[in-house]
Amino acid sequence: MERRKARFTYNRAGVAGWYGGRAYNIERFLYLLHRITGIGLVAFLFLHITLTSSRISHDLWLATESFLHTPLSHIGMLIVIAGLLFHGLNGIRLIINEYGFVLGKPARPVYPYRKVLRTKGPRALLAIMVVVGVVLFAAAIYEIAMAWGV
Repeated sequence: MERRKARFTYNRAGVAGWYGGRAYNIERFLYLLHRITGIGLVAFLFLHITLTSSRISHDLWLATESFLHTPLSHIGMLIVIAGLLFHGLNGIRLIINEYGFVLGKPARPVYPYRKVLRTKGPRALLAIMVVVGVVLFAAAIYEIAMAWGV
């Protein structure tokens, strides 16, 4: 018997499917950024726990301490804070969307189907997430600047 080729192969893309060129709307971009920030935060957490819990020599500890007071380290901390804020706020937005608090009443599915995530509720929630994220990031920058003595 002859084997038939699968007609739809885009579901087999795996991790490369995150970056595919299929219909990149804002939801897909937020999905990709949510995954990237999650991986970055796990890597930061692993590195942080490894460096602070291991028994290292006093000279290595002093070298690490001196690196933590460089501008490169401060920029890295701002990137970590931005990733943490985005990941947390986007996670809250996803939970609110998942439980349907802003989606409105369900309607009978009639063709052409309504794109629920393009309605007013989820878009307003996204705008609120952006505003809260910018305010919290500005507050974090102010706190870090005060700690640096700028």
